[in-house]
Amino acid sequence: MSETTFRQGLLEHLGSVLAGEATMEKPAALYGVRSCKPTDTMFINEVSPQVSGVDGGGSELIVQNIIRDVQRSLDTSVVTRNAMTIDLLRARRARSLVFVSDYAGSGEESLAYARAWLRNATIRSWRSLKLVRLHLVLFAATTTGLRRIRASGLYDGVSVLHRGMDFPSAEWHKDQLWRIRKLCEDYARRPEDGAGWSGSEGLLVFEHTVPNNLPSILRQSRGRSRRSDGKWAPFFEHRTAPPGLMRDLVGYRPGRNAEPGPRGMGRVQVTGTGKLHVRYRGGIRDLVEVLGHIANGHRHPEQLATDVSVSVLVARNLVLQAQKLGLVDSETRLTDAGWRELRAAKAKPRLVVSRLRGSQEPYYPGTLRESR
Repeated sequence: MSETTFRQGLLEHLGSVLAGEATMEKPAALYGVRSCKPTDTMFINEVSPQVSGVDGGGSELIVQNIIRDVQRSLDTSVVTRNAMTIDLLRARRARSLVFVSDYAGSGEESLAYARAWLRNATIRSWRSLKLVRLHLVLFAATTTGLRRIRASGLYDGVSVLHRGMDFPSAEWHKDQLWRIRKLCEDYARRPEDGAGWSGSEGLLVFEHTVPNNLPSILRQSRGRSRRSDGKWAPFFEHRTAPPGLMRDLVGYRPGRNAEPGPRGMGRVQVTGTGKLHVRYRGGIRDLVEVLGHIANGHRHPEQLATDVSVSVLVARNLVLQAQKLGLVDSETRLTDAGWRELRAAKAKPRLVVSRLRGSQEPYYPGTLRESR
């Protein structure tokens, strides 16, 4: 992923979340996620949300620059700027704490950061009284990391632009997936790190940073090598992206089906026949397919994006389209109209076979006409 693509994507995503998220109360205070110790308590013993060059270099500083650009573009009624003390948060009556990060691989960094805030008794009290809510905005997240974050209950809302980019979301056959996992484990210097940090099986590499949730064979300095000199030659030595390699890899993503853009959506009418499509440049997306996944409990755009092989943004637009048609409600649950469309789509066509009417027994006259 190039730095330009990352910057532009996160900038637009964060701006759209702040401008359009109905469940996010304003004003919001924005902070970049950074590493925290298990004992850190925000605003206590010199622990501060301020990001410095020591916190991790590339990622944290780039995210901080993006936050600064978003703050400048929005009114102070939407975001409060530079609220680096709890007294400023209180004075400005911030209603939402929005934590921003480039990537959640294992999800542990985002969880540790939220815990550092909630160890502060004042923040914990505000949240219990529903005076403030915690939100997480991510550029990308693995399936495992996002599941851990949602299941933790530490965040009141999680928004991610790109979900997946890991082993579970890769379009590999079961046999291929098994062989890849075995390869990573067999040649890892430490078998427990074969699938990346905490077994997150990540596949996303940024131009500005190489996450530690990549399989270790791609970044380890030593390992079981078949080279004559016995040295291990990783793609990303010292967790840096070589310019030549990134020139070849930037922009690469596994093939996906054509996706409808937000402006490419055509008009749709509810027919009750189960034939409900959204037309767009490049193909047709069956809305009934989306309704089927919603009926199975997949209500988050991130889940639906993986289910129907589109981006999270497109999945969100499909859900909005379904809401406008009255097929799902505001909580992304099927309405009566949605269930009717789904039942119509699943109903098998009536089998019609030409048959003789009445008795199928051979015809014999009851009486014979007299011949004489």
